[in-house]
Amino acid sequence: MTVPAELLALREQIDALDQQLFSVLAERFKVTAQVGELKKKFQLPAQDVAREAQQLEKTAKLIADAGLNAEFALRVQRLILDEVVAQHKQC
Repeated sequence: MTVPAELLALREQIDALDQQLFSVLAERFKVTAQVGELKKKFQLPAQDVAREAQQLEKTAKLIADAGLNAEFALRVQRLILDEVVAQHKQC
């Protein structure tokens, strides 16, 4: 079966977007690792519930502005925040 050129082009776009998405995510985790080291240095707790609430509120606005599925986007943000906390607990 021959794949239409338009489909191939869209798949290339998806691949490029995936690369960007994971590059940005990797960069985010590099920064949050630095946050974890500072928390350790200053003996701060791994989890900052107030900061997480602020992040989730910002995410809700970004979701609305971008027209994303709110439930999905908030699950993704929660997953990221949980991973950050887990990494901070390992510091």
